[in-house]
Amino acid sequence: MKKLPGFTQDYLLSKATTLPDKTRLERAVEPLCARHPGECGILALDNSLDAFAARYRLTEMAARTLDVQYYIWEDDMSGRLLFSVLLSAAKRGVHVRLLLDDNNTPGLDDTLRLLDSHPQY
Repeated sequence: MKKLPGFTQDYLLSKATTLPDKTRLERAVEPLCARHPGECGILALDNSLDAFAARYRLTEMAARTLDVQYYIWEDDMSGRLLFSVLLSAAKRGVHVRLLLDDNNTPGLDDTLRLLDSHPQY
C-alpha cells in the first residue's frame, strides 16, 4: 500500500495489467483485426438500447480486466443493471476499474461502497 499525496488513508494504486494468455474474446476478435490492419476498431452504436446491450454483454464476457468510464450515471434500471454486472465480473475474478463523475450519484453511496469494498475493484 502507498499513501497518495494529500490523503491520510492508505490506498492501493491501480494499473492496467498485461498478461500473455489471450482471453476467449481476444481470440474471437483477432481475425477481424487481422482483416483491418491499421484501423481503430471502433463501432459507434447510435441506438441506446444496442449500446447498453453491448456494454452489458461485453462486461459479462470479460475475463481479465474492465476499465469503465462514465460521465453521467443515473440510479435507474440501466445504471443498477450495469452495477450488478460489474460486481458479478469482480466476483468471478475480473479486475474492475470504474471512473465516474459523481454529479449524478446522490443515493448511490451504499452501492459505490459495496463495489469499492470488493478486492477486485
